[in-house]
Formats: sequence, C-alpha cells, structure tokens
Amino acid sequence: MKLVPRPLSTLALICASAMVVAAGPAGASATRAHETGASGVTATASLTVTPAPLPKAGSVVKAKGVTRTVLAVAEPANSPGQVLYMTRVKIAPKTKLSEHFHSGVQVARVESGVLTYKIISGIARVTRSNGAVKKFTGPTTASLGAGDSIVETSSLVHFGSNKTNKPVVIVTALLINQGSGLSTPVGSAVEGTRIVLPADLEVTSRDIVTFGVNGLNTMGTAVEVGSGILEGEGGSLTGVRAKLNATFLVNYLSGNGTWNATMTMTFADGSTISGTMSGATIVTKDGGAAFGGTIGVVGGTGIYKTVTGGTGTYTGTRSGALGATSLQTRTELRVLGL
Repeated sequence: MKLVPRPLSTLALICASAMVVAAGPAGASATRAHETGASGVTATASLTVTPAPLPKAGSVVKAKGVTRTVLAVAEPANSPGQVLYMTRVKIAPKTKLSEHFHSGVQVARVESGVLTYKIISGIARVTRSNGAVKKFTGPTTASLGAGDSIVETSSLVHFGSNKTNKPVVIVTALLINQGSGLSTPVGSAVEGTRIVLPADLEVTSRDIVTFGVNGLNTMGTAVEVGSGILEGEGGSLTGVRAKLNATFLVNYLSGNGTWNATMTMTFADGSTISGTMSGATIVTKDGGAAFGGTIGVVGGTGIYKTVTGGTGTYTGTRSGALGATSLQTRTELRVLGL
C-alpha cells in the first residue's frame, strides 16, 4: 500500500495501524478551539451503537438527527482480535450528540460543515486543515471545520453538536476489539484497571536496513527503553516510577509506515505486565515523527501474575530521526485480572 506523508496527529496513527489513512490530515483538530455555549441546539442524539453482531460494510444506523453509514470493515493482520471500521456520519442542523467515549480509538475528519466539539475530560491532539497540530485538555470546546480532524481515545469523554443550519458530514476510522461497541455512553463501565505511564524513551539499539531505488525504504528492529511516573487508580499504580522496554519491528517508506512490537512494563518491586503492540508512524514537517498504536495485554509476573489480558494504546512523538532523539511517549492500559 502506498503511504502518503500527510500531517496526522499522534493518535490518528492508531487507527492506521494496518493502513495509513491518507484522505487528508487525519488527526485531532482543535487548534482554533474556543469556549462556546449550548445555545441554538434543539435536538439530542446519541452515536452509541452496540449491535450484535457488529455492523457490516454498507449498513446504516439512524438516530434522531444522526445517520452513520459503515463504509468498510477490515480485520488487520497485524492487530489480531481487533476490527477497523471506516464510517460516514451525517449530523443534521441543530443536533447535539450525547456524552460518550470509544473503547478503542477513533479518528474523525470533518468533510463539510462546522462541528462544535466539547471535550468533557481527557486529552485530544488536533490537526487543522493546514497541518497545524495542537494538544487540548478538557474541559474545553473546539470548533472544527472542513478538513479538520480529531482523535478520540478511550480516555476522552466528549460530544459533538451541529449548531448551524447546514448538515455536518464526518468520516471516521475506528479501531476496536472484536465484540466492542462503536461507542459507549458515559456511565457505562470500562473493564480493567487503568494504568498510565508517560515516559521519555531512548533507542538503546537498532538494526535498520535501508534499501530501494532511492534509498527511501527502511526495515529493521529498534529497542526503546525509558521510565516515568505512573498515573493510575491508587496503590502501587500511582505516583511511583516504572520502566518501559519495547522492541519494534519497523517497515517505513520515507519515514512513514507501520510497526509491530513487544512491550514490558516493569514496576518498582520487579513485577511486570507485558503485551504486544501494532501501529504506525508519520513524519512531521519539522523532521520528526508522530506515532501511535494499540496494545494487547498478554500477562504479568510477580504481584501481577493474575493478569489475564487487557487492551491499551501507545502514542508519542520524536523531534528527529529514529535513534537521534528521545521519544516522548504515553502508554495507557486497561488490565484485566488485577
């Protein structure tokens, strides 16, 4: 598949773990964010869709003022147990969606109209139509126009509104575990103990081969190691340092491409939680890169030997070439069995 080096926000890459979404800047758009009120909104609709079985390509789901059409469905070979959906969502004038989040990761790009986007809690990375990227922390409100995009992770609680007199059309890519709903209303339980590790990683070793007619293809392995202070749900999972060690197999064209990895998070007492990852990397205008992927938790050792599985995300940026600079990363897990 041809990889198109367009500006994406960090988390947009998660939905592109098996394929790069190159329909324009697919990321998280809020650079022109501004506070707004709720005036002008007359209808409320929910995008919560949890049918069984999950929607098939071509299926249409309608709610009050909202129509979601499933454009494509894929099961990425490098993300076993997960499903990638591409949808088109049309929001009627004067319609407000309910508060919700996505158990996986969704990238939404505004094709037409103006969407008022309210972040209740969590962090969104936004890519404007001109490629500008900015991080927003809730609570805040953003106005998203045509060509803008926003990335929605499991920790981002949000809702959208169409306060205008014209329809808003959005195209989305959503990567979720098989059996998960396309969205989850606020108040629904999210399985697993939450573990969050922001960490600066260094490439401690790499074995990269450059090839191709113009030397633009790169493939090989890289080991990234670093540590940070845990954010979690109390006890041993909050406020203490933990280490992350990840080994990546990368396949890039002009710096853009996909990767697979194994990861181990090591805690203060030596206990570990391990998993597999898959994702993608996109080069940025400054010569660095943004990357993101999904995690499947495999198991644990020590006090975490009861771990039976789980999911997560791995996102971040680097300011230079792979191995030349440190990587600013964030690993978020929902661990089962604790």
